[in-house]
Amino acid sequence: MRIFRLFLLIVGFYSLIFFSTIKQSTAQDTLKVMYYNVLNYPGSIPQRVSYFRTTNQYIRADVILISELINDAGAETLLQDGLNVYGAANYQKAVFTDGYDTDNMLFYNSNKLALYSQDTINTALRQINEYILYYKSWDLGSTGDTIFLYFYSAHLKASTGSTNENKRFAEITEFKNHLDSKPNAKNIFFGGDLNLYKDYEPAYDAIINYGTHHLNDPLPAGYWHDHEEFSSIHTQSTRTSQFGGGASGGIDDRFDFIFFSDDVINGINKVSYIPNSCIAVGNDGNHFNKALIDSPVNTSIPDSVTNAIYYMSDHMPVLCKVLIESSTVPLVRELAIKTYLEGAFNGNDMSTGISNLIPHSQSYNTAPWYYYGTEKAINIPDNAVDWVLVELHDIPNAESAGTSTIFMRRAAFLLNDGSVVDVDGSSVLSFNHSITQSLFVTVRHRNHLDVLSAYPAIETEGIYIYDFTTSVSQAYMSGEKLVNEKAVLFAGDANGDGDIDSADNSIWENQAGIQGYKTGDFDLNGQINNSDKNELFIINIGEKSYVPE
Repeated sequence: MRIFRLFLLIVGFYSLIFFSTIKQSTAQDTLKVMYYNVLNYPGSIPQRVSYFRTTNQYIRADVILISELINDAGAETLLQDGLNVYGAANYQKAVFTDGYDTDNMLFYNSNKLALYSQDTINTALRQINEYILYYKSWDLGSTGDTIFLYFYSAHLKASTGSTNENKRFAEITEFKNHLDSKPNAKNIFFGGDLNLYKDYEPAYDAIINYGTHHLNDPLPAGYWHDHEEFSSIHTQSTRTSQFGGGASGGIDDRFDFIFFSDDVINGINKVSYIPNSCIAVGNDGNHFNKALIDSPVNTSIPDSVTNAIYYMSDHMPVLCKVLIESSTVPLVRELAIKTYLEGAFNGNDMSTGISNLIPHSQSYNTAPWYYYGTEKAINIPDNAVDWVLVELHDIPNAESAGTSTIFMRRAAFLLNDGSVVDVDGSSVLSFNHSITQSLFVTVRHRNHLDVLSAYPAIETEGIYIYDFTTSVSQAYMSGEKLVNEKAVLFAGDANGDGDIDSADNSIWENQAGIQGYKTGDFDLNGQINNSDKNELFIINIGEKSYVPE
């Protein structure tokens, strides 16, 4: 249930009034779970990480379990170059375990989840890995009402024939025996490249029926191998020609699975499967015994993702979604920030001289910010001063801040009263990361010095508040100056590199005499002229930002 609350904040000499929407009662969140065979990664072509990146930028999974991993270096590449990209830093990985053959790995969204423990189950061929995660509920620290999720990743014996079927059954028997030793296990997920050809294999029967914990297959059972009636759920092979070590033959096998326990079906342990959400990503049902890139054109996913799945692996990722029923207090946290820009500050609030020039899409998708968020406004607020880029850190102190500590980046509007709001022009920013240390805030602008909060934001009932305007000491090691008893961000950093110097003057010189939305317009009035240089840039030469990188 959403309720509206009027919150009055009085800090120093101003009042900031805003409405906020907080999720109360039982909060819900969706987790995306993906299993993916990444074809002996990194192999001889570690550059395939670019395809992995494209795929997950489209899917944005919260839990990713991979098989056919060769080494920990490959896992690190997938983590750092495939997942924690474009300013994101929220993915973490499990500890790599080196088995007898290729290995498994877990990646997870640390904004929502934490790794509680991990274990391995030894079989005659490969390890089966256990990863126990817990959901970061808002009230976890005070109530101890922990939502655990048990994830298992396997890569079973390949190929047809009774001998191989019996080997798969032996592997599953080891897994089910291990699971029986955990009678209190909840919210169990088991999957991977299981190489099952039909539902009457002994291994499949054991997964579904054996032991204390029965598991469920959300997709149709049957004789999947090379049967067109199952074409929409096949996962291998994406290719009709062999390259990079992968199998060929076209899409005609369902080898990749996600099973889950009864409690996920009925939701009794606060995790429930969202019906019809389990899919083989990229399988449109029209490419039986064809390559994924063959005609007809696959319209189920963007072309870039089709190509990425084809070139990354001979398997498709499988995905399902589950609903988390979490705590009875706010899941969504909100952020009330106030800051002033020197160039627009008039002694009382800020002018809106470029409100008719501000682009509808966020303006930080170029150097040096490289922020590729999709924030876009239908209408530019009349009282908007400009776009700013906000970054959030969950850290013990300001000295700990850096690129790797950012858990959220968000472009937003700065209004003339100093408040930072979402693209609708009125709502405060929100996030759903559980703060485990303290929340610190960075504010960046395209031609003013960036600032980092010197102190943690203060939280009251799910709202985090920080005001940069009350004192220059509010900014870490400053980066602000006093104007009419208000702290403002230094103007003059035309190239956004954190230093006001001759390079910024060169940009101003190149833009002088023209009008428009330009970084040389330090006073933000839409005109680049001598007042920008003489009244702002010259007096600020030598100033710099103290935001750690």
